[in-house]
Amino acid sequence: MDFRNARARQPEVVRSVQKDLRYTNELTEDLSDLLRLTGARNWIKYNQLCKLLAEITYHGFASVSNLQTLGEEYVGIIKVDSKYKHIPTRFVQLIAIILEFGGETLYIHLLQKLEVYIEQQENILPDAKKKLISCIQLMQHSPNYIKALHKSLFYLHSDKYQISKRATGINYVLIRHWIQPEFSLFGYKILGVITFLQVSISFLISAFEMWKEHRRKQYATLERKSSKTIIKHETEVESVTKAPQCVLCLEPRTNTSLTPCGHLFCWTCILEWLDERDECPVCRETVKKSNVIQLQNFL
Repeated sequence: MDFRNARARQPEVVRSVQKDLRYTNELTEDLSDLLRLTGARNWIKYNQLCKLLAEITYHGFASVSNLQTLGEEYVGIIKVDSKYKHIPTRFVQLIAIILEFGGETLYIHLLQKLEVYIEQQENILPDAKKKLISCIQLMQHSPNYIKALHKSLFYLHSDKYQISKRATGINYVLIRHWIQPEFSLFGYKILGVITFLQVSISFLISAFEMWKEHRRKQYATLERKSSKTIIKHETEVESVTKAPQCVLCLEPRTNTSLTPCGHLFCWTCILEWLDERDECPVCRETVKKSNVIQLQNFL
């Protein structure tokens, strides 16, 4: 039998999800109360797992038994496969449950493992590694936007409220669709448009903030590089200014040379001086070119 003409509408699916959420919350509270009896330490340590256990137990029992959940029974809908002909297999339903309640955690965990793996690879170029890690970090923030976009698509035109149902091809159909009241779904379409605009604006704001943070890091890197360059230049200038000067050229001495009277000059400076007069420019003692000694490894 083909159930395409009996597709569940947004109101039925939403009410079913809300009803199931109410029962899973009650079951979560009961499990939390039982865990509290084992001691405060265990309650603090494992209390967050109560909700996951309640959801998997509630939906898993219905799937394994090929039964409707209380929410599905309340609104009169059942799950069918992607071809709208048969009840989904237990395996497909269990996969949908795992994706619904643990898919996001698994997704983030895999991305974290991938990020560590890329960081440990030495054969990847540093620039490529940096870009890959940036993409992975961006993907880690994507689940909220993906869920919001999927919800807007559901409000506009779809019977799949959960991403897990879309991934596994599970659809909802009405059991007695011929007696269901007809009413306009225009309000849901408006809600879908508003949701889409909201997530788009939120994404643009987040992208702008990330761009500003990227620019800030670039400026900080440039400032560090420029400050290092300035410090290096100042160090070089300081080392030059502190170098011993030649009294003839008033510049740092090069190829330091020694006269018999004990004075130091540049090699070229003292030789040019002695071409004009045979005396020390400092003490006026007689000096010949043959008496000038060029010093090695001496400033």
